[in-house]
Amino acid sequence: MSKIYFYGGAGMVTGSNFLLETPETKLLIDCGLLQGAHTCDASNWSAFAYNLHTIKTLVVTHAHIDHIGRIPRLVKEGFRGTIYSTAATKALAEPLLHDALELLEADARRCKEEPLYSKDHVAQALRQWKGLTYHEVVELQGCTLELLNSGHILGASMVKITRGTKSIVFTGDLGPGTSPLLSPCEDVAGAQFLVMESVYGDRVRQKGEDRLGELEDLIEGAAQKNGTLLIPAFSTERTQDLLFEIRDLMMRKKVPSMPVYVDSPLAEAITHAFVREPDFFAPEIAARIKAGENIFAFPELRFVEDVEESKKINGHTGPKVILAGSGMSNGGRVQGHELSVLPDPNSTLLIVGYQAPGSIGRRLAEGASYVDIRGERVPVRAQVAALYGYSAHMDSEALLEFVNKAARDIRHVFVVEGEPAAAGFLTQRVRDYLGVNATAPEAGDIAEIDL
Repeated sequence: MSKIYFYGGAGMVTGSNFLLETPETKLLIDCGLLQGAHTCDASNWSAFAYNLHTIKTLVVTHAHIDHIGRIPRLVKEGFRGTIYSTAATKALAEPLLHDALELLEADARRCKEEPLYSKDHVAQALRQWKGLTYHEVVELQGCTLELLNSGHILGASMVKITRGTKSIVFTGDLGPGTSPLLSPCEDVAGAQFLVMESVYGDRVRQKGEDRLGELEDLIEGAAQKNGTLLIPAFSTERTQDLLFEIRDLMMRKKVPSMPVYVDSPLAEAITHAFVREPDFFAPEIAARIKAGENIFAFPELRFVEDVEESKKINGHTGPKVILAGSGMSNGGRVQGHELSVLPDPNSTLLIVGYQAPGSIGRRLAEGASYVDIRGERVPVRAQVAALYGYSAHMDSEALLEFVNKAARDIRHVFVVEGEPAAAGFLTQRVRDYLGVNATAPEAGDIAEIDL
């Protein structure tokens, strides 16, 4: 018998952290930061609930900070085991962890906390980190590890642990198959246990949404109103999907030419890292990169590195598109642009992904008439639009179908990484529609499984 210990990511969306204990070994799956209104949540600074010296392996599903953000803290506290992920996840993790460190240090000063970790701890984590390909089998003590393509972001994976004749799969985040850059999520076969995400477990994506057509309309609207289209976007995957499609629209003359600013040094670093990992793209995109095409470059594109240059963008006359972080508007350069754009009725703010409770992005998505940014009460007169077709998560119907394809072998589904309503809704649907045992664990729960 084995046990699953649910720490972060159970009963909540972020902070993914699970421990699998078999008779022979202990493995961590993900070690992420709890994200919300700010990063000084006490959970991020709290002691780990397990003995790090008894754990030899950490497996990372993908490079988002809510899945990797506490790994350097793990190292700081003495973890010296091997970290496994895909090679692309490791490549993306380095700039993302260094960027997170700057934000964490600023929040720590504000909240009068010690920094969560240092650059040295990031460097040490990377020295312990090994990059794998999909379906490469690694022998661990008493079990094997295999990474499957989850289709979420570049290099994202599901973690399959097999012991004897039985397997458990930790899905990480599951992509909906809408990215123009990635192959779709693999089906899971032969697993008896599933620990799966439920970010959109109670939401169904609008059928027939033409995200490229709607993006085209929004860019044309900016041209007609001589305004700004501001897109708070995460630096990883969302920005690259948008750049790829904006490039396509502009190169095909489907929208008027106008400056497209990517106001994020991190997004620039991630974009360059993407093209260095062609084997993790969809085959047709990989072939284009290997043939020498820069799939993100076009004449209108301007990467903005300097803070002073960033401050000048909103003073530039004429229509423009700005992509800036953070994706939930909780910090970063996007807030400087929101101070200018949100009061402007000729401009549009476009939401393209999940917005955590308590975040400014969530308030905007819910129709707030004002938001507080950097100590200012900012009226919202701009149009606030949403294109959830850019979400990197499966919706409720796709999640149910994902389980359905594996249902013949599945004995139990543990529904995690969702708000309680979303996780509860998906859990009930798995039970009612598929007749599969399913529960939604809370943080601190322990489940015993026949593995």
